[in-house]
Amino acid sequence: MPTLAEIITHGEDRLLHHLTRNGKVRGYMQFSAPFEEAWLASMRGLSAALLRALREGRQLSPLTADTVPGRDPVAWYGIEAGSRHRARGIPLAMFLGNLKSYRRSYQDLLDEAGLEREDLESYRRIIDNYFDRIEIGVCEEWTGQTCDAALDQLRIRNRALTEEKSKYLTIFESLKDPVILLDVAGEVENMNCAATSLFAERSAPGMVYYSQEQVRLPPGLLDIDLPVREQQLQTNLGPRWFEIKSQRLLDVSERVIGTVMILSDVTEYRRACEEARAADRAKSIFLATMSHEIRTPLHGILGLAELLGHSDLSAGDRARLDAITQSGELLSSVISDILDYSKIEADVLDVEEISFPVADVAESVLGLMRPLAARKPRLRLLATLPPLPVVIGDPGKLRQILINFIGNAIKFTDQGSVSLAIEEIAGADDTCRLRFTITDTGIGVEESKLATIFDPFTQSDSSVARRYGGSGLGLAICRRLIERLGGELDVSSRPGQGSCFWFTLPYRRVEEAGAPARPVTAAVPSPCAGRALNVLVVEDNEVNAMVATGLLHTAGHNATVATGGEAALAALAAHDYDLVLMDLYLPNMHGIEVTRRIRALADPRKRRVPIVALSAQVVQTDVQACLDAGMDMFIGKPFRRVDLDRAIAFACGRVVPPGPPRPPAPVPLHEQAADLGLGSAQRLLALYRQTTPATLAALADALATEDTAAVRDLSHKLKGGASYVGCSAVFDLAEATGAAARRGDLNGLAGRVAALRQALPRILDALDAQLKEDQGAALDPAGATRPLHPNSAARLGTMAR
Repeated sequence: MPTLAEIITHGEDRLLHHLTRNGKVRGYMQFSAPFEEAWLASMRGLSAALLRALREGRQLSPLTADTVPGRDPVAWYGIEAGSRHRARGIPLAMFLGNLKSYRRSYQDLLDEAGLEREDLESYRRIIDNYFDRIEIGVCEEWTGQTCDAALDQLRIRNRALTEEKSKYLTIFESLKDPVILLDVAGEVENMNCAATSLFAERSAPGMVYYSQEQVRLPPGLLDIDLPVREQQLQTNLGPRWFEIKSQRLLDVSERVIGTVMILSDVTEYRRACEEARAADRAKSIFLATMSHEIRTPLHGILGLAELLGHSDLSAGDRARLDAITQSGELLSSVISDILDYSKIEADVLDVEEISFPVADVAESVLGLMRPLAARKPRLRLLATLPPLPVVIGDPGKLRQILINFIGNAIKFTDQGSVSLAIEEIAGADDTCRLRFTITDTGIGVEESKLATIFDPFTQSDSSVARRYGGSGLGLAICRRLIERLGGELDVSSRPGQGSCFWFTLPYRRVEEAGAPARPVTAAVPSPCAGRALNVLVVEDNEVNAMVATGLLHTAGHNATVATGGEAALAALAAHDYDLVLMDLYLPNMHGIEVTRRIRALADPRKRRVPIVALSAQVVQTDVQACLDAGMDMFIGKPFRRVDLDRAIAFACGRVVPPGPPRPPAPVPLHEQAADLGLGSAQRLLALYRQTTPATLAALADALATEDTAAVRDLSHKLKGGASYVGCSAVFDLAEATGAAARRGDLNGLAGRVAALRQALPRILDALDAQLKEDQGAALDPAGATRPLHPNSAARLGTMAR
């Protein structure tokens, strides 16, 4: 059988539960301290005195008329507690009533202890005797004090309370963040100085607490009931953004007694974040635009230098020409790195899926690197290549990664060796993971620098940059490419001894080793084979609409064209579609707004129709805006049949990872002929001839009136049409005028537009003549069409420029 002391000691949690419950039932909770800790302290004080008496073996004798309870050490804790409550102004009746709740709680604890009847009655008599002693002692002490003594104790207690209040008020007023205390009605109970300086007519520490001035809350502060939120409020400093944390104040009975609100000003933080995002967007656009603008003339310089190299030159002229070529190639490499990195950052880098032998890629890279290594007589280029599989992936990206790593190793190694090792570290029947290791005996990297060498525009130190050159982008591009391909990479290095870079990439195996490299899509049946889709093409540009519908009809699907947002919504209301191809820059309504309205339709089938964005403006912010609005994929213009097949496969519910959009570039007309057929290509060119002059004329007028918005919209329209007939002259001009309009600088463009308007008929006549020539050549005796001859295709691509 447990002793009374054991029951009380081990039942503390249950005793506290009974105590708070009885306090609520009897109504004393609302007059007590709001924290359970205060109740727990009182309970432990009562239990300690009783347990001490039981431990010392003292018997609690029955009370008689001769008992002097005020001197009873067993009851002394309760008597002292009564004196403290009296000094706080608690009436005797209320204190005794609350003491009855304590007595009841100890008895409830005994009732649930499972005791024998005799033991239960014995323990209850001890509890009753203990509380009787306390009650009598409290009554004697309460009535025995003189009025003066009671007042002295009350003054001392009040002084202590005042000092404690002053201490916490000082802390409250010193807080830098605005803090607002509200009562249960939502009215201001108190504000610290930081809050009154923002929301009150005047501000001083303790102003609200002591003067009880009425301070109005800023409009909207109580409109949103969330524990943490960001909200803009009107203040004495103007509109400011705050992170607002709200917490309800509850007593032990879970009664709401108010709310505390803490406001942190995040205006500058939000502004800094937005500026950082804007700077990042501007950087990506600038890098992509300037890299393209620089590479075009640079390629011309290198091409002319190559032609000049076939001429009879003196030894001095040839040396100078070689220097020009080497400098141009170095600059081209840097620009390529910048362009590649900007594409990766904007998530517009295309990843191919073709079958290729890994060993062939490795051998081709080693072949390119051997002349570079041969320039250093004391350096050897080594390779360890076991039998390697034929896989499906992107050989171009693998080649770029290996060239970067091996080229870096050769650049930073003057003697010793640079070695490439490839091994298969994991695999199954249809998948494998390859590990590529590049080791050198070069200058190495300090351990403290290893964590940053994969950051963009970073080299191990400035002396390395001065001695060896380079942009510091190569390793950053490698890291991003490897991550994009689903791989991992790492490095180990010791200064003066060399470095070891390794990376892994996952691939799918090709069943027949040695199969020639080919696009995977060529071996995959057309998506949704046997089922014609109903596709809504939302496109206001007639040339672009013709391309889209032509590709869809060629694939056996039905296409309906809507030339604007309202027309698209009307078409969706009248018919069911399996897929929507959505241009972004539509008249009167942006494609993103059209998408939002489609996603808000009541009909769930129409609301969930797959939507693919189409745009020649491939910037990450635009891509993300489309996805945030509810679009499912983003395809950059001009798109090809393989891009359309991916969208159709997605509409059919096949698991197809949405590939990144290609950066905009004109599609040669012969490729359109291959996709659409020569007849469709001719109709496409005829429509382009019909619509383009008017658009160019409108562009000239907009430039003359400096209508920047019209220049931007017309440039976008021209760019889309030119991209589908391979007319690079118009495409390049449209890209330049669009970029200039976004910058707000239209100087010098009017002359270029006028010259192009004069040259356009000759360009289109040449394209048309070549198409007619190839129309006859592309028919065999049986009348079946066949692809264009490569020489004819090449001539078409050249004439377009």
